[in-house]
Amino acid sequence: MFLASINIIVKYGYAVADDLNGNHVCALSYMGSTYNHRYVYSGGADLSFINQYDCIFLYDCNEFSVELCQSALKLWSGKRLVLVGENWEGLIPMLPELQAECWYEPILTDERFKELSYGMKSLRVIFGMPHAEPMDRYNEGIMYYDEIMSFIFMFADYRQLGELNPDKNFLVIDGYYDNLGLFVIQSKVETVARYAKSKGFIPVINLKMAGTSFYQNNSDDDIWSKFYEQPEGYTLDEVYKSKNVYFVTPFYNGSVQSTLMGRMAGNTQLSWVNGVYNTRVKQYIHERLEKYLPAPSKTLGVLARGTDYVNTHLHNHPIHASKEMLSEKIDEMLNNDKTLEYIYIATEDAGYCEYFKGIYKDKVSFTDQERFQTKENELLADYHRNEKIKRDGFFLGAEYIASIYLLAHCKSLLASGGCGGLDEARKENGGKYKDVYVFNLGVNE
Repeated sequence: MFLASINIIVKYGYAVADDLNGNHVCALSYMGSTYNHRYVYSGGADLSFINQYDCIFLYDCNEFSVELCQSALKLWSGKRLVLVGENWEGLIPMLPELQAECWYEPILTDERFKELSYGMKSLRVIFGMPHAEPMDRYNEGIMYYDEIMSFIFMFADYRQLGELNPDKNFLVIDGYYDNLGLFVIQSKVETVARYAKSKGFIPVINLKMAGTSFYQNNSDDDIWSKFYEQPEGYTLDEVYKSKNVYFVTPFYNGSVQSTLMGRMAGNTQLSWVNGVYNTRVKQYIHERLEKYLPAPSKTLGVLARGTDYVNTHLHNHPIHASKEMLSEKIDEMLNNDKTLEYIYIATEDAGYCEYFKGIYKDKVSFTDQERFQTKENELLADYHRNEKIKRDGFFLGAEYIASIYLLAHCKSLLASGGCGGLDEARKENGGKYKDVYVFNLGVNE
């Protein structure tokens, strides 16, 4: 029913489902999602995540909750399934027989929830959009449908594409990362890759489903190969001629799912046999390292985030220090370490460059990346999409990579707040900074 309704909903905004007698049963409409189910089962379902729960509550009758009943929960090792919400009633007779006992609760009170879940490890599955958030929801036993679906059906699309590597299982990773900066994309993809490797797959990355990322020159442009090598050394060309290839159904791993994947991956690490960056990016970095960071052992590196972090106040994202606060801290760090003679500033904000150049003159340096000034409530991603003359996605990414690479090679580090660029700089630096100061001003409500 849900699969058959997709094209109708795209055309009309809704679809009407009839029973065998032609009676209208329900109206269907689209709800925003970060997971797009493919209805492919050649690779089977991975129930390892939900098998740790004895009791599952499915809130609301929707495409994903019905699909879980049809394709996954009949194989689940748990004891009790509870269907919550009045809109389940008409569909219950059509659901398959389950090994677990099944309950229907049109309205679930707190008292009734405690009764049904007593003595059991319980999971409540609700509709919601994965995003940047703490682990509170998960710790309370709540997960989103998108997260559960992607855990269960991550390896469901299995194909035999050739005869190479018959003893290996490859997983081709894709995902929805439209508005994210490059290092956040890298971090999320690496998390999925580590998780896959911990389950016996060889991860390869073909990142096209971002679709409207400003790093893409067109919708079919692979963001990953534009900047990075493959983590285990196998090329996409070889993988697409191999015997056992699995394709991830593209999804977005928000902070909760990323944290869980990281925990489950444990100590599993990617090999990076050819290094992280590809040859073109390495050359781009090398040219700027010599030109803009001639004395790294005498340089204070400053990460000064403007644009998105100043003008949009993104929910649950760190609040960043103002340029005035940064300037005061720069003076303090220079005074405390007399060996620091220069300042290198990594920033995408044109106004910040003017400000710091006016104060520190020839002491301060920046790379030659193009910089921007966004308006109030304007995301940098939207700024790039609205540009009349689109910049090549490679240079947008390579500029950012080089800027952070130089930051990682400075003697000490000052950062306006937490972000993907800061995480990457500290990772690349490997703990060699003499001094590190990161403003901690809380997060946006």
